[in-house]
Amino acid sequence: MLDTYRYKVDFSEVEYFIEIHEVLKRDLDFPDYYGGHLDALWDCLTDQLLSGTTYIEIYNSEKIATRYHDEWQGILKIFKRTKHAYNDKYSDRFFVTIVYKDGTREEIK
Repeated sequence: MLDTYRYKVDFSEVEYFIEIHEVLKRDLDFPDYYGGHLDALWDCLTDQLLSGTTYIEIYNSEKIATRYHDEWQGILKIFKRTKHAYNDKYSDRFFVTIVYKDGTREEIK
């Protein structure tokens, strides 16, 4: 039987670029060897695909989306790439939702 992973990523306290990956590591329960960059994000997310279903909700991303636009776009690209990895083999087991301050939700597809 596959495991189910549920995570809430909260970027509300991020002030500096380096903190983006510290939050991802903490909130996604990544191992100590997480490298704190986009390639490492890909590696850790795809490792989880092999063992279960992952649900990620992202909160308070508006500030980093503006202040660190390029990195945020890279993170979104990794989430999308993970969703469709291995010819969509795991697309029914990886879900990322951005929850905005007004309560609206956007699923990464």
